[in-house]
Amino acid sequence: MGDSIQRPGRRRGRLGGAVAALALALGALLLGASPAWAHNSLVEATPAKNATLATPPAQVKLRFLATLKSDGTKLTVTGPDGAAAAGASAVSGKIVSAPFTGTAGGAYTVAYEVLSQDGHLIKGSYKFTLDTAESAAASPVPSPAAPSAAAPSTVAAAPAADTEEQTPWGPWIGGAAVAGLVVGGLISFVRQRRARA
Repeated sequence: MGDSIQRPGRRRGRLGGAVAALALALGALLLGASPAWAHNSLVEATPAKNATLATPPAQVKLRFLATLKSDGTKLTVTGPDGAAAAGASAVSGKIVSAPFTGTAGGAYTVAYEVLSQDGHLIKGSYKFTLDTAESAAASPVPSPAAPSAAAPSTVAAAPAADTEEQTPWGPWIGGAAVAGLVVGGLISFVRQRRARA
């Protein structure tokens, strides 16, 4: 008789332990996703990644997902000869920019470093090409019937210029799905136990 009276208490104790273990596992999953969420990422670049320009751009401008810290943000542009091809960079909100000083034709490398909200340093780079031969060939052929073939100096970027980070939606979607399954399973388990008791 005494054993049968103690069983419901033992079951409740086991149920409480299972709930606590599942809550800890869910918390660990969500906490593991949050540092990745705090990382910054490049959204838009001008000139765009792999763009070919006929004329030099006035500046190089990068826009990021989150607000930048001035003391932790760097933007450099290196020309085909390895020399610097940009002036001092300036940060304004989510944008960092620098005046472009290159003139030689060839491939230019844009490199950046930004600090995420969690203090994680993110580095990335991409290339664009300045084709001065294309500009010289196009300029002496004015045609009133056709617009100039020269490409614009700034090219709207597709959101694919970051070599380091991607927005991590997967962990949040997975965490929400796991949370839903855990809560649903616990509710069903408790109802079945109460129905049997």
